[in-house]
Order: sequence, then structure tokens, then C-alpha cells
Amino acid sequence: MTRAAMWLSGVLAFFKKDLASIIRQPRLVLTLVLGPFVILALFGVGYKQQIDPLRAVFVVTDDGEYVDELEARAEEFSEDFRFVGRVDNEAAARAALRSGRADVAIVVPPDPAGTILEGERAVFTVLHDRLDPFEQATISLLARSTVNGLNERVLNELVAAGQQEADDIEALLPATRQSLTAMRAAMEAGNRPEAIRRRAELVAAIEELQAQTVAADAVVDSVDGADGEASVSGDLATLRQRALDLDLDGADGSLDDELAAIGEMEREVAALESAMSDFRRIPAEVLVRPFGADTDVVAAVDLQVVDFYAPGVIALLLQHLGIVFGGLSLVRERARGTTEVFRVAPLQPLQILLGKYAAYLVASAVVAAALGLLMLYVFGIPLVGSVGSFIAVIVLLSLASLGIGFVLSSLVQTDMQAVNGALIILLLGTFFSGFFLSLDRLTPPVRVVSWALPITHAIDSLRDVMFRGVGVDLRTWVALGGGSVLLFLVALALLHRGLRTD
Repeated sequence: MTRAAMWLSGVLAFFKKDLASIIRQPRLVLTLVLGPFVILALFGVGYKQQIDPLRAVFVVTDDGEYVDELEARAEEFSEDFRFVGRVDNEAAARAALRSGRADVAIVVPPDPAGTILEGERAVFTVLHDRLDPFEQATISLLARSTVNGLNERVLNELVAAGQQEADDIEALLPATRQSLTAMRAAMEAGNRPEAIRRRAELVAAIEELQAQTVAADAVVDSVDGADGEASVSGDLATLRQRALDLDLDGADGSLDDELAAIGEMEREVAALESAMSDFRRIPAEVLVRPFGADTDVVAAVDLQVVDFYAPGVIALLLQHLGIVFGGLSLVRERARGTTEVFRVAPLQPLQILLGKYAAYLVASAVVAAALGLLMLYVFGIPLVGSVGSFIAVIVLLSLASLGIGFVLSSLVQTDMQAVNGALIILLLGTFFSGFFLSLDRLTPPVRVVSWALPITHAIDSLRDVMFRGVGVDLRTWVALGGGSVLLFLVALALLHRGLRTD
């Protein structure tokens, strides 16, 4: 037998030994495959895309028509809240929350209508006892959405009233414009008494218009955010004052300026008439919400929640599997005393490590293949990218995970220490890999820790391959491939040091 064949036989011996140790434990293999499958199945069946309406009680310290109307319209918010009663103080509301009778308590501000008329917001306070930050954010979002719905309804009613008022204003504007035209004609004919009479008619018509602009002014202020000077009544007041300022007695000896001013006023009234006509034609809901927003994901597929988390589940499992395999391997060899045999046998650390890598890589490949098939054909998780890219990421992650495990195995002394180390790395991967929390939510210093973990690159790349249909990017090749090589060299150096005879 040649020297190379003998060297390879040593590698093959460790490959067979460690692979056989796994095969002799069929329950372990079955657990590794079915365990994650059952967990993912339960998650998929049990997860609800839509949250149930929150049970809510009103906290009303004083009754009024507004509160009665609010309760009467409670069904309009049934998608977010389901109202189950009314209490008259916060202590009773907190008791309802503690007893589980209600999920939230909505404190209605005292005299909301009066507060609004005084120029202040009537603030609704939502009480709840949720500790989960995501649940807290959801409740805050629902509260803002509901208040926005109330505000929108108030604005809709206000705009509808303003449009009805605009109808009356539009009907009066032609008479105003006719009075201006008649006054200009009288001035051009030199009939000053007639011009003065027509001006009186014009002023009366403008004053009648001003009496009709209460709601229209509110619409302008609420929708446009305008001040009083830009309101409808403000424009009419300016027009009235300009009519009164006209020198119809001819004190300055010329009517050219007055005629020009009347012509300008006629154009302004015509413009106001056109604006009122346009205002009436626009639906109230469009005036209140002139802009809409929609979102669309520029990905190759539409994802459900289970779809999104599936790559992370597989990656975390394979990482933990590789770390546990590698972490327990050398510890058990030392516990059995076989490392003493390795020291005197014609074996090199490289042979031992390559044999163990190959055995555990085959075991990881079996588990990954089984999980991948279950994921694709049982759960229907989409795989838009190539199978080759998917396999490449899995292999790179498995190599990196085994490297971490063998480094850990060379540093610890007992099985318990190896298992605890693997669990700590699993926790790191769960919280800092982007598995359930986007890396954008982390501060830059902590994000550096995230990108130092192989699992972060694996999850990110698996999602790109599966859901965006792209290949394995250079960053992943460098991070996982380079990291695997570096970890292998470190594990080899540690194993060589451990087997070195004193």
C-alpha cells in the first residue's frame, strides 16, 4: 500500500467510525428530521395572519350625546376593537384588564366637543397590560388608526356640509357678478346715481354670501391649513371693502381707475364661481384624503409569515447540528481515552479532522436534504432561485458550523461545557442573525457582531436565493467560505496541540 493510500485510509477510518456512531442512533436522526418539521408545522398551523379584534371597554367619566354616538358607531371599528362594555373610572378599567374581561380600555376625554371648540385636541387614552414590545406597538398602531378614522369621519362630514354650502354660494355668485356688471355699465354711461345703487346691491349680495360661508371656511382651514386671510369669508370681506372704497362720486375727476378695479373684481368673482363649482364636484372623501398610498414588494414571490421564517429555521438547525456534532466529538474522544491512542498511532491531526469533517458533513447533508424536501413539497415554501445555489449555501454553512464545533471541542473539557457553548451560539444566532429581527433595528456596533456570525450570512443568502431568485453573492462566498477555511485551520492547530505528546 502506498503512503498516500495509507494516509487516506486513516481519514476513511475516522469517517466510518463517526458516521457509524450516528447511524447506530436512528432515534437521533429521526428526531433531527421530524423535530423541526413538527415545530414548523405547528407554527404554520397555529400562526394567524390577522389578529383578533381587541376586546375594549369605554372609560366614560361623564355622559353626553358624543359618547352615545361613539358607542353607536362602535361597530365601524369592529376589525380592530370589539367593545364589551362601559365603566365610569380607570380603577374599574384596570380591574377589567387584570381579570381578562378586556384587552384594552379606551378612556374617553371629558367633554370632547367642548375641548375641540376651545381649539385643543380631545385625546383618547388606551390602557393595556401587554408586556410584549411588538404587542405594544400593535396596540399603538391600532389606536392611531382608529383615531385617524374618527378624524376622517369628522372631516368628511365637515366637507360634505361645506359642499352643500358651496352650492348655495354658487347660486348667489351670479347675482353678485351681475351687480358688478350693471355698476360698471352705469359708470360708463355716466349715471352715477345708478352706479351707487348698484354698489349697494353688490354690498348686500356680498354680505349675504358672507353669511353662507361658515362651513366653507372650516373646510378651507381644516383641509388646506389656511388662515383667516385666505378663507372664503376673508376674500368676500376684501371684495366688499374694495366695493365700498370705489370713488363713484367722481371726486378725482376720472373713473378709469374705478372701472379697472370693477373689471378686476368681476374676474375675481368669476374665478370664485369656478372654484366653487370645482369644489362641489370633488367627492368629500377625496378632499379629506387627496393622496393615497399603496405598497408592493418587488420580490419574485408573495410570502406568508411561515415562508419568510423557513430559511432561518433550517439554517439555525443545521448550524446547531454542526456545532453539537463537532463540539462533542473530541470531548468524547478524550473521555474514552482514545486520544492517548491517537498520540502513539501513526496518525496525523489532519487525517483525524478530515475524517470527522466528512462524516458529520454527510450526516448534516442527510438532515438538510430531508428538511429541504419537506419544506418544498409539504409546506410549499417557494424556491425561486437555483437548487445549486441553495445547496452551496447549505454546504458552506455546514462547514462553518463544524469548524465552530471543532474549535469549541478543543477548548472545553466536558460534554456539558460543549452543549452550553452550542446553546450560547444558538442564542447569538437567534437574536443577532436577522432571524426574527431585522438587522436594521440594531445599532452599528452590534451589527458588526451580527455580520461576524456565519449564520447571518447564511440566512440572508438563503432568503435571497429562495425568494428573490438571485445566486450566491461574493460576500457570502468570502464570509462563509473564508470563515470555514479559517475555522478549519484553527481547529487543526488546536487538535495538533492537544495531541502533542509531553
